[in-house]
Amino acid sequence: MRDGKDTVAGTTVSNDPEGHDSLADWLQDRGAEPENTCVSMEAIGDFQEAVARFLHEEGYRVSVVNARRIKGYAASQPQRTKTDAADAALIARFGWREDLRAWEPPSASESRLQELTRARQAPKKEKIRTPWPIG
Repeated sequence: MRDGKDTVAGTTVSNDPEGHDSLADWLQDRGAEPENTCVSMEAIGDFQEAVARFLHEEGYRVSVVNARRIKGYAASQPQRTKTDAADAALIARFGWREDLRAWEPPSASESRLQELTRARQAPKKEKIRTPWPIG
């Protein structure tokens, strides 16, 4: 959690319904009410979708940022520490500095299309990873 340039608080929660509730409570205990808080997170596969959807439903402005943008921003920073806490602080700084687009949950048809696309791509990825037998 950032206030201006300084990280003022941090926490770790599980990515499940209980963890999402804990996160909302934690944010509100620190005065980060939905009407005055933007939550920024890195897009990592589907990992962020459940918490992004939960926070969006709670009224928070959520920004899900492409990992390449975060990586580019990280390369421009003098700190090279690679820990979960350092990554979280970096994403928070990035969210503070940039005017990020608010995330909207995908519609049911968009979600289904994403599922079908991933299912279609999975065998191709597996084929690429599978070494050919040398005979």
